[in-house]
This record gives sequence, structure tokens and C-alpha cells, in this order.
Amino acid sequence: MKNQIFDWNRFVAALRKEVVENWRTLLFSAIGIYALLALLMILGNLTIGDSTARPELMMRYVMVYVVFSFGGIGIASLAFRGLKTKAGRIELLTSPSSTFEKFLVNTVVYVLGFIVVFPICAQLADLTRIAILWPWSGGQGVPGPVNFLATIHEFAFQQDWWPQPAKAWFEIALWLSNLAGPGLYLLGSIMWPRLSFLKTYAAIFAIQSVLVIMLMICIKLFSDMETFGMWLMGVEQTTGMMWLAVWSASQLVLCWALAWWLWKRKDVISLKWWS
Repeated sequence: MKNQIFDWNRFVAALRKEVVENWRTLLFSAIGIYALLALLMILGNLTIGDSTARPELMMRYVMVYVVFSFGGIGIASLAFRGLKTKAGRIELLTSPSSTFEKFLVNTVVYVLGFIVVFPICAQLADLTRIAILWPWSGGQGVPGPVNFLATIHEFAFQQDWWPQPAKAWFEIALWLSNLAGPGLYLLGSIMWPRLSFLKTYAAIFAIQSVLVIMLMICIKLFSDMETFGMWLMGVEQTTGMMWLAVWSASQLVLCWALAWWLWKRKDVISLKWWS
């Protein structure tokens, strides 16, 4: 008797089905990311040339990191778009694979798959930059290939004003946040399959606005902005980055746990996540 929670052959079949049925969406998404990166890299090269100064080096990695962050949450928000219609819910929820396998398939394709494909798109975009600009400029002001596999590491460790331990904690926080973000938008895809990205973004903006207002009220009641600012500046950098990593880890666990919990409550009849 097969394992009712996870069976490798069943999982592979469900994974193949997801990729085959949605290959156009996945391919166009990858091409779009590649094209955006190529355009930004070409414009960036024309602007800063082959400068090796730290601010210019930093800008290259910041640009790629921003696209990586937003691309990750954008792709994750597409994961459960099949829940938008009753026919889609019937097909998805009544397929032979288990609930866990369905969730894992979407995680592998729309989260882990993006993490694997993005560096490939970045490197291809960088080679495109060289191929277009090198003949035009004769190689002047066109740096060679840049290793964008090290984007997050370079982004973290090019902070001159931070001690080494703070940089290490910052890198951990960046990795955790880039896993928590897709988890949050995966949750949004389950809650609101229709216009998932926009609704999730609006919900996050509203929650953050309320939290900021509450924080301002607390500071006003129990302290003042100047005292709070002095305390914030006095926080040791390594300690601050460590707490940032802890906060990112907490978000990661909460978002993925909620996504799994809501996914298990989905049914064919209702689209409402609170049912």
C-alpha cells in the first residue's frame, strides 16, 4: 500500500504535470526576467562603464538583488492561480496526489524553481550586455562577466561601515527574507487566487501602515522621537543584524505555516479562505 502522505513516483508525476501544463507561463516569466535584467545591465554599463569603485560594484548587485526579490514574490503569487475557478479547484484538489504533494509541487516549481532559474537568467543577461556593447565600443568601458551567483553575499559584505559579524548576520537575514517573501505571497495565492499579487501587496501595505501608526503612538506616549532615535543609533550593529535575522526567520516560519494550514482547508465548493 502506497504512502498516503508522500510517494516519490506520485510526486514526480504531479510535478511533471504542473510543468507541462504551465510551461508557457513559466517560460515567458523567465524570458521577462532575463529581458529586464539585460536592459538594466546594458543601461547600467553605459552609465558607470567599467569602474571598479565600490559604489559602482555595489550598484550592480543591488540592482540584481531587487529584481530577485520582486521576481520571487511575483512568481510565487502565481502558484495557486488554478483555484480561481470551480473547474480549476476540482482539477487541482481531486487529483490523485496527496495534499502535501500538491503543496510541495507548487513550492518546488514556483519558489525553488525560481531560485535556480534566476541566476541563469542573470548570467545570460550579463553575457547579452557584453555581446551588445563590446562590438559597439571595442571593449572600452565594458567589464567582463560578473558572477551574479554571489549577489546576496556581495550585497551583504560590501558594507564598509559594518564589522564582519554584522555582515554575516545581514547575509543570513537576506536569505531568510527572500524565502519568507515568496512564502507570504504563496499564502496570498491560496487566500486570494484572483489578483493575488495586488491583493497581497495591498494587505501587507495596510498592516504595515497600522503597525507604523501604532509604533508612533507608543513612542509619543512613552518617549519621544529624539530619544527613540538615539536608542536606535546606539544599538550595536552586530546585535541589530542578529535580531533582523531572527525577525526574518520568524516571518519565514509564520508565512509558510499559515500557507500550509490554509491550503489544507481548501475545498472545491468555496473560494473563501475563512470557510
